[in-house]
Amino acid sequence: MDLFQVPGRLTTLFGYERSLNYPNGHRNVAFAQRGVRTLPLADGEQAQQGKVKVNSGSVLYPYLRRNRGIAFSHTSHTNMGTDWRDNDPELEPLVEIYQGMRTSAEYEGAPKAPTKDNPATHQGGFKPEGFVWNAWAKGYKLGVQASSDHISTHISYSCVISEEGSREGLMDAMRRRHVYAATDNIILDVRMQDGEGEYLQGDAFTASGTPRLRVKVIGTRPIKDIRVIKDNRFVYSRQPDLPEAEFVFTDTETQAGQSYYYVRLRQKDGQIAWSSPLWVTYK
Repeated sequence: MDLFQVPGRLTTLFGYERSLNYPNGHRNVAFAQRGVRTLPLADGEQAQQGKVKVNSGSVLYPYLRRNRGIAFSHTSHTNMGTDWRDNDPELEPLVEIYQGMRTSAEYEGAPKAPTKDNPATHQGGFKPEGFVWNAWAKGYKLGVQASSDHISTHISYSCVISEEGSREGLMDAMRRRHVYAATDNIILDVRMQDGEGEYLQGDAFTASGTPRLRVKVIGTRPIKDIRVIKDNRFVYSRQPDLPEAEFVFTDTETQAGQSYYYVRLRQKDGQIAWSSPLWVTYK
């Protein structure tokens, strides 16, 4: 990857795909430094007749911790996916919510996502347990990214919000979940203000008052709709019909405990962007 590194313009990371069938699933693995050997599959880790003897987390997480790496589930809702049996928010901070080669993993029937009754949408198989909404419902703190996989370049963007563009800077931003996913070159700025504090998409915090969700979008075509999703429920929407939009949303129906919020926009040409959630604990 050093061959493709262009300081100040293109930063490359070291990584590979670690491939297991459902339910352990495929994961993309990334490092800031070269020289980390790939991790062999453990005995019993590969599924036989849909069952495994060893969960990948017990094998993968110590390896990632030793080598300062991270991983993220890849096509989680397919035969290459997972039922979310493992989770470590420090080592798996992100999930692939969209893959250009296949479909969206947001939830069944979401834009660009498969449905049970339409086999034509089952690119790579159909495992509804692996939809991302199920992971969030379990309390997993996962930011989102998009990947191209094969023959699908320029329709999958992982947008990393980093203070500086070094390999270490990008890895740190991904660990913080300061990332959003898109199918076009869309700017999606989502943050929360709570008193004097401001939090970026991907952050988790305890509210001191009533936080305000601030959204700013610069699209590539007119925007069909922008939706705010709270705890896997649609709670607010706008239809700008313009390439750019900006608004503030305040949740007036909060309860004690933790809630998460994310934003999804769709353009009239079908292109989409998804923010990473913000997790808010209300007292």
